[in-house]
Amino acid sequence: MKSFSSGDVAKICDVNPRTVIRWIEAKKLKAFKLPGRGNNRVKHSDLLDFLVQNQIPVPSELIVEKEKSCFIVSVEKQLVKNVQRIARNAGFVTQVYQHGIESGVEIAQHKPSLIMIDSQTSRVDIPALTKVIESKLEYKPHIIVFDEFSDHRLSADHDAKVFKLAKPLDNYALAMVLDSIIETEQEAYA
Repeated sequence: MKSFSSGDVAKICDVNPRTVIRWIEAKKLKAFKLPGRGNNRVKHSDLLDFLVQNQIPVPSELIVEKEKSCFIVSVEKQLVKNVQRIARNAGFVTQVYQHGIESGVEIAQHKPSLIMIDSQTSRVDIPALTKVIESKLEYKPHIIVFDEFSDHRLSADHDAKVFKLAKPLDNYALAMVLDSIIETEQEAYA
């Protein structure tokens, strides 16, 4: 786990180190104290969150390419094969689950950045799943639902991270949605 001293944070934010200490004391910037002398340290993820929340540009050296994980929930072998290939080409590490129940525990533990669900074969109640994710987990993964009927966002809410794609799967449409998701994630730290 990478951490930064008050002086490191001051250089990144182009402020005086005393200003960083004031941010820490006012609990605006999350930090922990080292044993012994009690010097402050700020975790990498906390620093990134602080920079984004305060609209301070994130230096490129702080942006670490995080592993993008993708859970696929379906029993349809051909769909899984196509989806895995497209997701891997987009840079996602994939895991396949046959049913929603077995994937539920894994979602909470591994926090995948993307969940793809075949609504017909997985027996997952999509609205219930999204409600649980929003209320119980401290993060919001992107969700792609494969269904027979539609190819649009499920929600009119501009913050929604849920997409619905028609079956049979249009590989190009899925690739475009994945590109959109990756672009959205990169803009969050730009």
